[in-house]
Order: sequence, then structure tokens, then C-alpha cells
Amino acid sequence: MIILIAIFVGSSIGTLLRYLVITFWPWRATYITAVFTVNMLGTFFMGILYSTNQIHLWHNVLSVGVLGGLTTFSTMMTQSAQHSRSQQMVYLSLQIVAGLLSFCVGVVIGLIL
Repeated sequence: MIILIAIFVGSSIGTLLRYLVITFWPWRATYITAVFTVNMLGTFFMGILYSTNQIHLWHNVLSVGVLGGLTTFSTMMTQSAQHSRSQQMVYLSLQIVAGLLSFCVGVVIGLIL
């Protein structure tokens, strides 16, 4: 039960962080870049956590909770649907490729640490 409560609190923190980044993003006209940024930050830090190769309470709280709350797949899909077909493919491809690169960089940095 403790782990569920801890993950709940972690996801609340991640969701609040996402809201704050998107709300106070300095380039208001580019909401899409704010969502892209939180997704890349989330995958980067997930890569660092993944490289630790440890599963314990804090790992779950940070990965499933905080980073799961921070990143937003549904908003990415909604933004994609608001673009023309060609722009959808570019946007989704960019998110996937950049996300994989961000994750890999996080893993490498995590291994160095």
C-alpha cells in the first residue's frame, strides 16, 4: 500500500511540474515546444534511472510516478491530430527519434555517474 501512495504522490508532483512548465513556458506561442521539452526531459531522466538497474521504492516513485506524470503521450497525440497529415508524420517522427536519443543520452550519463 505504501508504494501505491508513494507513486500517487510522485505522479501528482510530475503532473504539477508539467503544468508549471507548460503554463510558464517563455514562448507562449509555441505551446508545442513546451510539451516536447517535458517529454524529452522525462525520457532523459528515465534513461538515467534505467541505467542504475535498481528497482526499489524510490525508483518506482521517480519513474512511474514523477516522470510518468511529467511526460504526456496524450497531449502529444492531440497536438499531432491538429496538424496536416505531412506535419503529423514529421511531429511524431521527431518526438520518437528525439525521445530515443534523449533516453540514450540519459543512459550514458547515468552509467558515467
